[in-house]
Amino acid sequence: MSKLGNPIVTGVIGNTVSNNALLIGGTLAAVYAWHKIPKYLKRKRAERYARANIGNPVVTAAAIIHESFARIGFRDGLFSYLLPEFDIFTDEAALMNIASQIDDIKQVAQAYAILFDRDLFTDTLNGLSTDELSSFYNAIRAPNYNTNPQIDSGYYLIGDYLYCAKKSGIQVPQVELQSDGSWITTEKLYGNYKHKDFIGEVIATDIYAPENKRYYLVQWCAIWGLWCYQGVVWSDQVINYKI
Repeated sequence: MSKLGNPIVTGVIGNTVSNNALLIGGTLAAVYAWHKIPKYLKRKRAERYARANIGNPVVTAAAIIHESFARIGFRDGLFSYLLPEFDIFTDEAALMNIASQIDDIKQVAQAYAILFDRDLFTDTLNGLSTDELSSFYNAIRAPNYNTNPQIDSGYYLIGDYLYCAKKSGIQVPQVELQSDGSWITTEKLYGNYKHKDFIGEVIATDIYAPENKRYYLVQWCAIWGLWCYQGVVWSDQVINYKI
């Protein structure tokens, strides 16, 4: 007669192995999600940004600069240790041509970062010689080239993240979309913000005619596009990069 094992002990061991497997599997899934979800969200934001601002000179300049560099290798990840990314060709003529058309390099750098998840200064530093780098930045128009930044092409783009620029802080009212496509300010509060606080993502912008002043409609969503709230800020209250 064959000897049977202790069914209670066997059951405990089986449950322990199963629980450990679930724990390991759950941990690996969490690590994978932690690594992949931010990249996915960045890619979706870049797609929305490109669609919303197609034809904008700032976005066009960022795209031309990016395409002026030909690279091989890997920028990050395991393979970057085996074959680091490096430039093999730079179209200096295209770079110099677009540089002469840029009014605000910070705006272009912001668009460059959103669209390609890269740093413009680092890429130009690595892709150009010292003389070429100097010529590129010297060719860029001075920041005060535009006479009225409230109504020219220097405004922030749809998809930009805005931060509180006022040292005294600001109070942002909530807005609601009407059936006719217009927005109205409500008595609800979008939020109170201190200097440097993140406020939201630009979803629309226009000029308030009575005061000839630009405003931005901003949005903040709790979880991946769910439970979104909208507010309105004036152009002199915000900035599109972390201070």
